[in-house]
Amino acid sequence: MAAASGAAGALPFRLGTKKVFLPSHSITFLAPRPNQSPTFATFKVPLTFNKFDIRDYLLHAYNTPVLAVRSQVRQRRDIMKHITGRKFRAPPIKTMTVQLTKPFVWPSMPTDTRPWLLAASTRATDEQTARRRMTMQIRKTGVMPLRDERKESLDRKNLRKEAERLLKEGGWTNRRELDPRFSEKGNVKKS
Repeated sequence: MAAASGAAGALPFRLGTKKVFLPSHSITFLAPRPNQSPTFATFKVPLTFNKFDIRDYLLHAYNTPVLAVRSQVRQRRDIMKHITGRKFRAPPIKTMTVQLTKPFVWPSMPTDTRPWLLAASTRATDEQTARRRMTMQIRKTGVMPLRDERKESLDRKNLRKEAERLLKEGGWTNRRELDPRFSEKGNVKKS
């Protein structure tokens, strides 16, 4: 929240004081409609969200001031259950369109997607062959190998190397001051 203090001081409205450290909601940034201006952004929000919540969320989480907010609740069509033949109403969807102070241009889709497709297909085939080998071994022996007996995957090897490097050299930081109560070096006050 300290990042938004610079922008928050210049705003002509009062900010909310509700602090949410572990949010129980999810907000989805939706792709713009074909003729939507780059100064507008649309979000899919929970039904309990109001205009002040989205304004405070964007200001404190992304340091993005908002000029105006419009909200819409769309009802979805009744869906027919094929098994029982009864209709039920799907929950509505709430979207909010905000007017931004600076335009945001949605990135265009890449024209050449071969690098992503190639990496995904090779990884998938490697995983499939490893699973097939393990299944054949289980069928022959009747015993499933333990995790320690299996061959270590490439992702796991890379993660292990990175963890060892960080333990030796250090160098990782999240750029936040640690509360002295949670520090190994800090003195803990006893009450």
